[in-house]
Amino acid sequence: MTNRRSFLVSALALTTSPALAKTRTKKPPVARTAPVSDFYYGQQVVDRYRWMETRDTPEWTKWLKGQADYARHVLDGLPNHRAITKTIAKYSQATTDAFLAQVLPDFLVVIVRSPGDATYKVFTQDRQTGARRLLIDPTQYTKNGQTANLGWSEVSPDGKWLAYGLDQGGNEVAQAFVREIATGKDILVTPISSRLGGWLPDSSAFTYYRLRADAIFGAADYNSGGTAWKHVIGSDPKTDEMIFGNKEGPGAANLPDDQPQVRWYRGSDHVLGLHIVNGALPYLIYTAKAADVKAAQTPWQPVFVTEDIVQEVTMVDGYIYALAVGAASNGEVIRVPASDPKSRTVVVPETVYVTNMMTVAKDGLYFHELRGPLGGLKKYSFASGQVENITLPAEGAVWGLLGNPTEDGVWFAMDSLTWPSRQFHYDGKTVTEVPLAPKLPYDVDLFETTRLDMPTRDGTMIPVEIMRRKDLKRDGMAPALIYAYGAYGSIVDPGFQGRLLAFLDLGGVYVYAHVRGGGEKGEAWHKAGMKATKPNTWRDAIDVAEGLVRDKWSGHGRLALMGTSAGGVMVGRAITERPDLFSAAIGDVGLFNALRFEITANGPGNDEEFGTVKKPEEFKALLEMDAYHHVKDGIKYPACLFITNANDPRVEPWVIGKMAARMQSATASGKPVILRVDYTSGHHAASAAAANAVNADIFSFVLTYASGMH
Repeated sequence: MTNRRSFLVSALALTTSPALAKTRTKKPPVARTAPVSDFYYGQQVVDRYRWMETRDTPEWTKWLKGQADYARHVLDGLPNHRAITKTIAKYSQATTDAFLAQVLPDFLVVIVRSPGDATYKVFTQDRQTGARRLLIDPTQYTKNGQTANLGWSEVSPDGKWLAYGLDQGGNEVAQAFVREIATGKDILVTPISSRLGGWLPDSSAFTYYRLRADAIFGAADYNSGGTAWKHVIGSDPKTDEMIFGNKEGPGAANLPDDQPQVRWYRGSDHVLGLHIVNGALPYLIYTAKAADVKAAQTPWQPVFVTEDIVQEVTMVDGYIYALAVGAASNGEVIRVPASDPKSRTVVVPETVYVTNMMTVAKDGLYFHELRGPLGGLKKYSFASGQVENITLPAEGAVWGLLGNPTEDGVWFAMDSLTWPSRQFHYDGKTVTEVPLAPKLPYDVDLFETTRLDMPTRDGTMIPVEIMRRKDLKRDGMAPALIYAYGAYGSIVDPGFQGRLLAFLDLGGVYVYAHVRGGGEKGEAWHKAGMKATKPNTWRDAIDVAEGLVRDKWSGHGRLALMGTSAGGVMVGRAITERPDLFSAAIGDVGLFNALRFEITANGPGNDEEFGTVKKPEEFKALLEMDAYHHVKDGIKYPACLFITNANDPRVEPWVIGKMAARMQSATASGKPVILRVDYTSGHHAASAAAANAVNADIFSFVLTYASGMH
């Protein structure tokens, strides 16, 4: 996000131009209403657009296409659209994104997207010379206009093999391959959607999770019944062995949606079995001797259960180490002997800071501390049993911790919202920089980030980061785009994004509001914004918006609010509770119909975060957070840009479609309600071009409708 005020002045001058007037002459297609009444514990809930939930009917397809055409008519006609598109191109086309994926004795594995690349490529980088070799370019596998993307990848410990998954158009249906690095020869391991478990330490095989062979994309049971498999190098994939079953192991029978995985570790004769729920955290963790692993017959011993809330887990020389927040909101590291899984020792106690990343090296565990908005790095020494602080070379965010169990030290990246990523290596004594990307050809010193806390109605202080040009006056006249998420205990730490500078350069202020429901202040912060406490999430966003006006970072008529995915709850309920406060709203692949989410393919398992209609108290919480059911006729709602992607497996297009249809029929403000559709992407933009395009639309929309003139 960047500021180019010369463009902003011309853009605002055009807000009453014929181009904008033209958008008012065309209307979106009107959705048919066919009310369906549901009764929950004696309460009637009417759903006007239930018919949209039936996928791919001619009526739905025609309506969605009409919405997509209308969105392009409006967005392409915005007076500032061309200027913003050019400014985004200026920054994004000059930016190389590169990050470290693995550390091996002779080379690094680096993921790179250079200017002009559609997506990320995988390279090896010689540790002595820095020379790079291309391992895989996913764009070579693009089909029917759907960009191929790397779903996952990992090089074997001996450096000879690459296991990887490719999907099409961001649909997250990743087929598994293994490539012999020396020859470039590929073997298709499975065409069924899969995820990597990990390599065996001797590089003889790798494990992977895959869906059922009969799983239907979009069906409610799509993610159910998957199993863990082992592929032996040199063998026919048809002979792969299923090694860990769905719901296998003590206490796993009632898991709603689990992804079983088995992981081997260097120097350990035990393995770990994990049940990962909702594609995120391991809910149940077991151990067993590697020699005893056999499908449905492995004598699994429980190590950690759901209540432990394990964030990360590994094993070193027969000891299991877990970063957990169940008993320590800010995180603690627990050590358990694999031979005695009932014995626990806390080796890294909880501190006032949040611990949220961990990696293993020969000399110890390295972990990240979130110290307010900044990052810290510490080490738990295997030799001394003490925790040591690592002095960092800069002040900013710390991410991408990587170690290798055969060598001392850690590799990590640092960046800030307004300066780009830098890669570093700590060898156990000193920190050195390892360049992965060329220096930027533009001046990031034009921009600044202000970090502060803003009070809410109940006195809670919300961490806020405000990005803008240094020369932008703080007089309440700047349009502000507030981004908030607040779910799953996730920490919003997006780091440097070149294309965001385009928004700042055009006079905008970009704000990250770290609302409750996230993990910025530990698990307690998460629990303060989930289920019955979920209203804190959107009310925190409302209070931050009012604080921006009060302190003249922005002003009335100049506020826009954006939420992505689960952040749809936040933005949807903020604008339905306080429609007068915001001039524009962006709901990007947002969860707006929480009451119906659990019947979607991605719904099972999410009841832990949002609730289930099967429980009376959780039904009430779901209805309260359901923005779709809080839209009222005749209210002057802000201009709304709703975004859906046709290949999205997480928040299906009908969830956003229902919200758009309801808002279009209800609003009395005269401001547009747009449903933007990308037919080539999934939950995330499938290519750099798609990301640039959606950002151009968002920024144009905000600078037009949060300009103080609408």
